[in-house]
Amino acid sequence: MRVKILLAAGAFSLALLIGGCYASPTPAAGPAGPPGDPGQSGQQGATGQPGDSGQPGDAGRKGEAGREGEKGREGDQGRAGDQGRTGDQGREGKDAPCPAGEHRHTNPDTGKTSCVRND
Repeated sequence: MRVKILLAAGAFSLALLIGGCYASPTPAAGPAGPPGDPGQSGQQGATGQPGDSGQPGDAGRKGEAGREGEKGREGDQGRAGDQGRTGDQGREGKDAPCPAGEHRHTNPDTGKTSCVRND
């Protein structure tokens, strides 16, 4: 549809151009007449469109250093230490001698040694 409209407009423009070349020239002008009266003042024009935004400003300068911070609070109490390990077992002492008339005997079931009467 749009192509047809453009084609028709082009053909019309070409016809006007060709027709204008064959038209008779205008007759020579006669002497100029006296100048006319000045025209009336024109109406005030419409307000113009707003201008473009300005460029961004330069970056600000660097701030001053901050003041020293306050002293921190006292730390919490540490936790209790681990318990020490158990000490080594002492050496077993020698058995006391049996009283007179008795001798040392080891029970085979319990492994306990005791003094028994000599029989």
